[in-house]
Amino acid sequence: MSISLYNETMKQLQTPRRTQAERTRASREKIIQSATDAFAQKGFRGTKMADIAKAADLTEPGLLHHFPGKTHLLMEVLKERDRIDSERMRSTLQKNGNHFLEAGIELVEHNQTVPGLVQLFNLLVAESISADHPAHEFFIERYQREREHMIQGIRQAQQAREVRSDISAETLVILIFAMMDGLQVQWLLEPEKIDMANLFRVMMDMLRG
Repeated sequence: MSISLYNETMKQLQTPRRTQAERTRASREKIIQSATDAFAQKGFRGTKMADIAKAADLTEPGLLHHFPGKTHLLMEVLKERDRIDSERMRSTLQKNGNHFLEAGIELVEHNQTVPGLVQLFNLLVAESISADHPAHEFFIERYQREREHMIQGIRQAQQAREVRSDISAETLVILIFAMMDGLQVQWLLEPEKIDMANLFRVMMDMLRG
């Protein structure tokens, strides 16, 4: 046996084998990432399970072993994105000393670095306007939940005189969401012309107390 072959064999023997749970978790993570990419490109209705399985290096039966259907997989993708976004928002608020406007600007700046995820969100939101879309209720509840959280943040910022108080927190939140969503669509269509983060900063400066 050559020295190189011997070294490779010993390396393989010394490398701990992953447990079944670790392999399952790795497979699910790869599936969710592949589904995220597919949904971002083709939407829910245009994506086929066979395409996701191929991207995840699985057979379609192998994919169905982890996720029984496309709707179930879509909801897992959305829940995962929500979890990551919530953690990022909490982290951003802590980093900015709970200064709401600065945290919002930093979040939009981050979104400019992940166009695929921004496209995923906007494409699925547009599809989910239809009442028979599987994510219809998900996005209604998400907007309601996020508005409520943001209203609390705006009220605190108004009390601290960081945000203008001549407009109600409820109205400001709806306008901020409209600004964010509208900017994302225009930026996705013309990223070379639309500076999403800078335009959002202009909007936030108009809201300062």
